[in-house]
Amino acid sequence: MLKMIFNQLWNQRRQNGWIFMELLVVSFFLWTVIDPIYVLTANRHIDSGYRPEGLYVVQMGAYNESNALYNKEQDNDSLSKAAYWRIVRLLRQQPEVKSYSISYTWAFPNSRSWSGTQIYADTASISREDGYVHAQRYDFAAVEGSNLFAAYGMTDVRTGGELKLPEDVRHRAFISERLARFGTIDVVGRKVYEYNKEDVEVAGVFRDYKHRDYEQPYPLIVYMDTDIYGSKYMAWDYGLIIRLKDGVDADAFERRFKKEVGPMLSIGNFYFDKLQTFSELSDTYAAQSGMTNKLRLQYALASFAVLCIFLGMVGTFWIRCNARRQEIGLMASMGAGRKTICRQFLVEAWMLVTVAFAVMLPLLLHHAWVNGVYVMEMEDYFVPNPDYWQNRFGMHFLLVTVLSYSLLLVVALIGTYIPAYRAARTLPAEALRDE
Repeated sequence: MLKMIFNQLWNQRRQNGWIFMELLVVSFFLWTVIDPIYVLTANRHIDSGYRPEGLYVVQMGAYNESNALYNKEQDNDSLSKAAYWRIVRLLRQQPEVKSYSISYTWAFPNSRSWSGTQIYADTASISREDGYVHAQRYDFAAVEGSNLFAAYGMTDVRTGGELKLPEDVRHRAFISERLARFGTIDVVGRKVYEYNKEDVEVAGVFRDYKHRDYEQPYPLIVYMDTDIYGSKYMAWDYGLIIRLKDGVDADAFERRFKKEVGPMLSIGNFYFDKLQTFSELSDTYAAQSGMTNKLRLQYALASFAVLCIFLGMVGTFWIRCNARRQEIGLMASMGAGRKTICRQFLVEAWMLVTVAFAVMLPLLLHHAWVNGVYVMEMEDYFVPNPDYWQNRFGMHFLLVTVLSYSLLLVVALIGTYIPAYRAARTLPAEALRDE
């Protein structure tokens, strides 16, 4: 059967030429469109390393001289600090709040800021240009119960349990598994060094953590402060993170917070701005960074390519079925059922798609090898983790190729089945009489 169909396709090569050329172009186009969709989707499905459920950022603002509510007497560092501490204590006293963190604005997921540093394993490495690991940096105030790890739900890489803060947090830091694996994961108690040659002791190692939903985990080090500083800019420098207790109705909490708690947070020159979930932060950042639009564009381009193939296959096989009505009538009169007739046309479509994709495959491989597969635009220092398939060229290329071919084939078969099924329903006598 396959040999007969192949001969038939070859005999009708002129008629098949235009759809074959379209399949070639769309195969290449579809592969390049699916590549970033695959990477962004695969990155988003990497474990974030924290629990976003029930997690909120309390955004504060501060009045300035141009606002009628501005209080000049409150505009000094000590009074600003005292006012901010009152706000913090009001938040932690809320009955729905389980834990909280006073974090810098770059120290929570999907924030607008990003802070980096250079970490050295020993003093000898500091003198070498390649002796460091570039890491992201988080800072929070580990005082009065403020605990970034408990609030975010970050866990110990070895035990899977909570990370315990040391009694004395000075000159101590926690690092991510990704950062620890540049040396050895058994680094608790050892010292690491920053670019300024200051040393800190590793107090613990936490599971890999993602700062952005569409990115991969970056090496991360978390520092702990023993106090907060006073300034009129505190509202923009610090973020107040709260986690709700298990079982709390989030909608009811948000309504109560905005109605009752929010107005109480207007202390000194500070005022309550808004309450945001971590999911809302993620959506906001994705929109502002262009990730949302990029995915929409890629899906739109993929849909356009799919539509072109669908219409092309429907048109081609519609004409072909009409031209072969006599053949279809003879097959039906000799006992061939509708499934048999449809199967023959579907096999023809499968062979067309497969041959076209196989012809385009070397060009796709050359394109990927020369231009590279799609990767996220991250720091130049970032070393991709080879554990993820999207970071291994062979597996990356294979998966995108399989996805592209599968989508192309499914659409082509659907576009072929519609006219083939219509032709197969024609009665043999009617088909022969028309001829």
